[in-house]
Amino acid sequence: MTTSAFGQTLQYITSIKLLELERQRTACSAYVDATLKEASEVTDSIARLEVLVERIRDWTGLGTLLPSSSVPLSSYKSWLHQAKNDPSLSSTQVDAWSTSLETQLHQATTRYDFAKLFGDLLDEWLKSGDSLNTGSLPEDTVATDVEADVKAAREERVIQQQRISELIFEAKPTDTAAITAYLENLFSEPDAAAALTVLRDTISAFGDKLRKGTVDSDDMRALINSLISRDLLSPEKTSTIKGFLDSDVIIQEVTSVLNMQLASLDTWDWPEEGVHVDMRRHLSGKYRAYMDNEIMQALLLQYIGMKWSATFKNAFRSVVESGAWKRDTTPLTRDQLKRRQAFLQENPRSYGNSIESLRKKIQLDKFFLTQLPTNIEAETPYDEEPKEGENPNQGLNAQQVLLRLVSAETHLKKALHGSCTIMRADLEWFGPSLPHDSILAVLEFFGMPDLWLNFFKKWLGAKLKFEGVSEPQTRARGVPIAHSLSVLCGEAILFGMDFAVNQCAGGLYVYRIYDDFWFYSHDAAACVAAWKEMRKYAHLVGIAFNMKKTGSVCIGSELDLALPRGAVGWGFLVFDSVKGRFVVDQEAVDMHIAELRRQLASAKSVFGYVNALNKYLEFFRRNFGQPSHCFGRAHADEVVQTFARIYREVFAETDGSVVKHIQSIVEKHFEIKDVPAGWCFMPVSEGGLGVINPIVDLLTVRDEVDEEPSEAFAEQIQKDFVAYKSAEGVWLGGAGEGTDKTFMPFDEYILGRETVFYTWGNVWQRLQNVASARSLHQVAGDAKWYNRSFVDKWVTAVYEEEIKSRFGDLKIVEPTLIPVGMLSAFRSAKIAWDS
Repeated sequence: MTTSAFGQTLQYITSIKLLELERQRTACSAYVDATLKEASEVTDSIARLEVLVERIRDWTGLGTLLPSSSVPLSSYKSWLHQAKNDPSLSSTQVDAWSTSLETQLHQATTRYDFAKLFGDLLDEWLKSGDSLNTGSLPEDTVATDVEADVKAAREERVIQQQRISELIFEAKPTDTAAITAYLENLFSEPDAAAALTVLRDTISAFGDKLRKGTVDSDDMRALINSLISRDLLSPEKTSTIKGFLDSDVIIQEVTSVLNMQLASLDTWDWPEEGVHVDMRRHLSGKYRAYMDNEIMQALLLQYIGMKWSATFKNAFRSVVESGAWKRDTTPLTRDQLKRRQAFLQENPRSYGNSIESLRKKIQLDKFFLTQLPTNIEAETPYDEEPKEGENPNQGLNAQQVLLRLVSAETHLKKALHGSCTIMRADLEWFGPSLPHDSILAVLEFFGMPDLWLNFFKKWLGAKLKFEGVSEPQTRARGVPIAHSLSVLCGEAILFGMDFAVNQCAGGLYVYRIYDDFWFYSHDAAACVAAWKEMRKYAHLVGIAFNMKKTGSVCIGSELDLALPRGAVGWGFLVFDSVKGRFVVDQEAVDMHIAELRRQLASAKSVFGYVNALNKYLEFFRRNFGQPSHCFGRAHADEVVQTFARIYREVFAETDGSVVKHIQSIVEKHFEIKDVPAGWCFMPVSEGGLGVINPIVDLLTVRDEVDEEPSEAFAEQIQKDFVAYKSAEGVWLGGAGEGTDKTFMPFDEYILGRETVFYTWGNVWQRLQNVASARSLHQVAGDAKWYNRSFVDKWVTAVYEEEIKSRFGDLKIVEPTLIPVGMLSAFRSAKIAWDS
């Protein structure tokens, strides 16, 4: 179902439910009024209670008049029976029961009133165009400002389209012979040459296998899901392809057609009329050029890309796991290990928890060709909005892991060596600028057969049609965004750079997420060598570094003059060499505050406003980094303060209160005053607006974050001396059994801090952990407490009294009255940020 069709269906369902809701609300209001009137006309306390109990019992409308968390009506019936027969029961107690029931009847009408409001909000959202990312300018906003923003966005789109066109339609020749010679020399050492032979044999054999292979129905389902995850297709085509999954017959037919395409692959080519290119704007403000592929064509290319990607990843991994790959941490010699076992009775199995073992695992599992899948189901798009259930080495989650790793390693290097140099580099227009000659030369060097090289050459030369251009043009440079084949080409090129740095910089590892490079060392010379080789390789293959996003920093010493000056950061974080940690880049935040104001000003409905606000607050939160032990409590406090500043500036007219602002919008749109604050934050599934509050998210974990993470390894150094003296005492207690007369010196003992000490591994690993929220006291009567997130628990605890006094229950709206489930699904859709 397309987005518009879904919206129309939701609007139809909503209109039906709103009619029924209004009928039930009117009936409830009349029934409650009649009940209260009848009860008020009775002077006897017991008779008054009896009227209320019987009227509540006889209600035949939807649901019950008493909230689910209240005392059940059966208890009031029992108490009524006691009141009639027990003279010791006072009239004061009976009156209290009656008053409680009357209060709950008032709360029942309030719940219906807010169900009506919820329905009106949903109806407004659907009719406003916010739900479809279309529509006219918002009412009561300065039209000229919004029009100016739209005009500016369109101008930016034109500028970026022109820049992309200049890149991709003009070939960049490279010296393929020089590239081949460089790679031959890189793999000239015996271990490297042997690893290269295995790699080439793997690639060549797979090329023959793939050419003769076929796809089955199970492969097709996995293939469709992987294609959907790339966000390559338009919303309409994505909806169509999702529909394929609902029919085994369609899956079989599509599989059959794909196998026919594979069988005639040598004659495959792009359509003569070209493929339309759609410029899409992301939340960061950048425009990207997406090819509007035909569905079967997209499936074919996705299949080939996924198959080749998994094969290349496994083949490249064999190089990393071979003797050709160097390590930057010197392992202990066999004699040193034997001495440790003799003096310390160490179990070699414990070495698996050392820093070096854990580091190697992270490198291979989370930062080795992260964009390439290991199989057809393991797609890893590099996007700006994380997907639900995304693994730690995917998308933006990989960046979060990397930031924590860099922070922990900085604390380690500073403690052991006194200083640490960090460098971050980024390639400029990497995808659109990749020279085709370089791609084909690298693929050929690694063993790709001629048949497949010819296919890649045709695929690279796509015929493209941009908006406003009458005739298609042939791509002469670069690769299309979101294609699995594109990622393969980029990763193949950059693996050569990864291996070159490893060989020329003493085993230094480049933590790379596609075209985003990070590396660090206590040895500045290693970083200098790495940077020199990276520039050499980049020049050779015809790509360039974006010096605006490339920089280095040194903690504990002066930065080497051979390294580039510039900020080291990601998102809204930048590394501060004086503080020795990541801090918030307030200037970058300022620019996005202005953008947030513009996006909120364009919302034409309350739900549209909240949806845009939530998306942007999530964007801020992701780019501030997750509160972790390695960042320290100062980072968490700084992020809280920054969010407070964002609120104060975005909601300046209400002194920074998002609640007061939303209350004013609701009053303006629906003439309803005194909307409770808790209603703004309660989940949509319970009838609230579901406004997120990132400050609460941080406060749930703030006290659990290490106050001063830099002290963690310093403390471990002190513990080493204590452990050493203890081990020495144990050895002396058994002196005379061995040939050694003196215990190993302390300098020898500490050689294994990174390679054999599991205690150091534990500290290193713990520092990278995201802080866990502390437990909260359960809210009485909340049946959903154990299923709530920590943030929802916090919100529930803060606003429990207000919500219950107003509605009698934490469930503000009965779900059967409003399609909250459909609303939640629809609100999870991406927002078109250029609308």
